[in-house]
Amino acid sequence: MPGFTELRDFEAELVEGVDVPGQETTSEAGPVAEIARSYQPERSQPGHHENLLGFILNLSYDDVTIVTCDAWKRNCGGVPRNTLVVVRLAPTRVSRAEGKACDRLIMVRITDSIPTPIDSDIKQTVFELHRSQANIDPISDKEFQWSALKGRIVGTFYDKAAEEGHLEIGFGPDVDTFFAPHLYEVYVPIRDHLSEMLNAFSEAPDPLQIGTLRYTETPSIVTQGHVEIKIDPSDFTGKTYGHRTALFGKTRFGKSNTMKVVADTVLTGGRAGQIIFDPSGEYTYWNEQDDGCLAARYPKKCVRYSLSPMPRESDKRSGLPEPSSLKVDFYANPDVGKSLIFSLWESEYGSSIPDYIAPAREWEPEPLASAPTLASDQSGYKRYWRTMGIWYSILAEAGFPPPTGNIWVDFRKDVKDQLLADEQLKQTIEGADGKMKNMLPYRVAANVWKRVAEIHADASASDRRKLFPASSTTGDPYFDPTAAGLLAILNGAARGASGPKKFTRFKEYHAVGGANVFTKVIEEAQSGKTVFLDLSMGDEKVRKAIAERIARSLLASQMRRFNEGALGTDMVILYFEEAHILFPSDDRGLGDNVYNKLAKEGAKFNISLVYATQSISTLSPDLVKNTENFIVTHLDDDREVRELQHKRAFRDIAADVERITSKGYVRLKTLSMPFALPVQIRKFSGAPDPSRED
Repeated sequence: MPGFTELRDFEAELVEGVDVPGQETTSEAGPVAEIARSYQPERSQPGHHENLLGFILNLSYDDVTIVTCDAWKRNCGGVPRNTLVVVRLAPTRVSRAEGKACDRLIMVRITDSIPTPIDSDIKQTVFELHRSQANIDPISDKEFQWSALKGRIVGTFYDKAAEEGHLEIGFGPDVDTFFAPHLYEVYVPIRDHLSEMLNAFSEAPDPLQIGTLRYTETPSIVTQGHVEIKIDPSDFTGKTYGHRTALFGKTRFGKSNTMKVVADTVLTGGRAGQIIFDPSGEYTYWNEQDDGCLAARYPKKCVRYSLSPMPRESDKRSGLPEPSSLKVDFYANPDVGKSLIFSLWESEYGSSIPDYIAPAREWEPEPLASAPTLASDQSGYKRYWRTMGIWYSILAEAGFPPPTGNIWVDFRKDVKDQLLADEQLKQTIEGADGKMKNMLPYRVAANVWKRVAEIHADASASDRRKLFPASSTTGDPYFDPTAAGLLAILNGAARGASGPKKFTRFKEYHAVGGANVFTKVIEEAQSGKTVFLDLSMGDEKVRKAIAERIARSLLASQMRRFNEGALGTDMVILYFEEAHILFPSDDRGLGDNVYNKLAKEGAKFNISLVYATQSISTLSPDLVKNTENFIVTHLDDDREVRELQHKRAFRDIAADVERITSKGYVRLKTLSMPFALPVQIRKFSGAPDPSRED
């Protein structure tokens, strides 16, 4: 007819294989095409055609309806919820022009069973059969075994050109087009093919196994091989910026084992330092359930610290040195010691700080390494050691054992004369020349400063100006506001007030000879070591204070390296259990909260996080939004499930976490993995591997 083009004879094209002008077919087969071409009913490859699950009834860009029957499901070994199946355009049903489309596979996740178009008729017939107790005839029996499954499209696997010119597996989380539903076939992929597709996303040359694919907790009636799930360690470590990994789930469902597996993965194939806050000691020490520990498995890559280090037989058997002390020498590291005191203050005394203690809280002592020298800055040297002498005296009065050695002490002659007039002091401070020595043992110096505090407090204003005159060059007072405030604290002891005794509760964190442990921890992690901090002997307030101090020190150090252009690509991972105790639940009124800063800014400074918590809803929404990796085990609260459903990758499987009862059975989504998978996390083994080059 004029004005109408001739209708194509599609059936003839199917038979004759007519090509559409302008399109070319190709015989080159990449890995996806090889897999797709193996799933054809007429092919004689053993087992492949037997994995036919059915055909498509309805197809959209998001969902499919699959027609199947009991025989096909039985041949496939059953079809549990969440089964991953592949949909292929059948080459026998289309022209050669669609050849390229036939070499692609649409992956679908089975989400439910749904009624067939004739379901109501079948139900009525079945009802009548049961009601009348009639025997079913063979033809009806076969008809009743047809059913329909609903599936959600996960995405499309295709062959893409690699840099070297060969083809490799590509994936898109959608479909570019689709044809009439009856042209498609649905298969349950065999183990090797499914493994090849699911593990194609890692850029690591040797991805590491984190677990196995597991659709249901109920074991299958058909014995099938496990599909190993492998990941790229850089998903956890980060590459050009830090990554965040969340472990959600109730207690006793395998979060600790999963954290060990993550750390084990990083130690095996990653390139990052790690700091693991260990609240129970199970990461740091040999334990029976792991038949070892991470430190024993990688002794050359690990460093251990403990609040209460002690020799253990398991360490001796493993050849591990005793952990270093996590305590701090408050005299050698005044900046760290003072900061730790006021980090713990609220947990001991509440949020209120007495006015006379305020100068100590506001003071920011310089580390000893930054102290002025007498040769280069005589005035600065005297001011520094004047303040430090008073602080050390407060510590000594509070019961902090002082180190051996001497400290500089010097005053005007009038003050020295009054000190020498004290017969008890005279015996310890008088030199061979009858004058007061200006280098005194710490304990003696503390007694001197106590007496000076009394002299200062008892003197009249005019006498005080004579005994402790202002600088003749700068006019600065003899005791600056900080030193004067510390002197008032020390004088409280002489007057019978609390004074230094307020600090006594913190002496258990002091050890003479203890290093600036926080700086050492940061340096070791930045050098690529995994650092274990055994906090099992400390209560919650101590664990929080130490974790905050180290987190704050790491962030400051990484920011400094960033500003100096020295950050590079070295990553440091922080591990936190029970993160809801530390991390904020929202962004309001947080001020200087270090965990909020880590969540928002840490990634830029190459700080990665692995945090575990029992509740999603108690964390800041911004933290969850910016988290790249999710490992979710059992959650039994509808509110938590709704929070999880906000993540697109979990919309179809979020409800499953309420049914989980097995340890280590998780829903896993990592940065390189474009969709979530049901995975049984492998059991961590801490046994040393003699073949491993640590």
